[in-house]
Amino acid sequence: MHIAILLLPVYVESFISMVATGQNVCPQIVIRRNSSGNKTQLIFNCCPNYFLRDGKCQECPAGKWGQHCLLECLENYHGVQCKNICNCLDGKKCDPVHGCICDIGFNGPQCSNVCPYGSYGVQCSKECSCANDADCDPVSGVCICHAGWFGNHCTQACSNGTYGTNCTAECMCSKDAKCDHVTGECVCPAGRFGYNCTKHTKVDENSGNSVLVYIMMAAALTGLICVVALFVKAKEAIIRKVHKCNKNPSKPNIERRKAKRRLSSALTEDAHTESSIIDTETSLFHNPKEEELYCEIEDIDDLNRL
Repeated sequence: MHIAILLLPVYVESFISMVATGQNVCPQIVIRRNSSGNKTQLIFNCCPNYFLRDGKCQECPAGKWGQHCLLECLENYHGVQCKNICNCLDGKKCDPVHGCICDIGFNGPQCSNVCPYGSYGVQCSKECSCANDADCDPVSGVCICHAGWFGNHCTQACSNGTYGTNCTAECMCSKDAKCDHVTGECVCPAGRFGYNCTKHTKVDENSGNSVLVYIMMAAALTGLICVVALFVKAKEAIIRKVHKCNKNPSKPNIERRKAKRRLSSALTEDAHTESSIIDTETSLFHNPKEEELYCEIEDIDDLNRL
């Protein structure tokens, strides 16, 4: 900072006075007159809109301005150095510090905003203490309880068979049923139903017999399926056996016994001669087609027994 020294006539006594130091300091010339003559004093003081505190120049607080911050803001102005203009609605007054003076429960530059959820009072500066999502009056802070709750802070649920807003509605449930404290809906115990849980659930006496019948029918059907499956498997086994005999006819012992039975029967009835015996015995050992025929007839008889 450059300091300009003013040269005065010899008869004028001059001196410098340092009132403040640092930033926001402005020089000021003061001439003092007395009987001995004029005295000129150069004073370094705080600039306008600043005031002296602890030897330093500090900015004026909100609502103040001018030299040494002695002046209040003009009408419709507010804030630091009175730079902000008020635009209050509905003729609201302008406070030189805060601006528009809002009604209780409102805030904002023009007092057009209702206090946000959870706050109330002047400039919405107070905090609500409501529970269970209850609303808070923006002016008084009184809790406005939702249905099913009551109390200063809406912490108590409706009781004694009541429900709804302010717990003024009466439940219509039976004595052994529970009443929802919000909706009044009846919560029925086991064996009860209906709007107010007064109807009893009837037990079907025939339900047990019906279940038994279904079980027996299922068992019978299962047994039938098993029998059919066994029959099919047995029949398939015999058919495979017949095909095997057709490919490898090898039952001479069985066929010999069959031939001897026929021979014995013929001798008993005296219906054959010695030549017929010879022919029969010859057929036992020299007719492979007959052996194959016996095998097939025997297996087919087994198949027909099923």
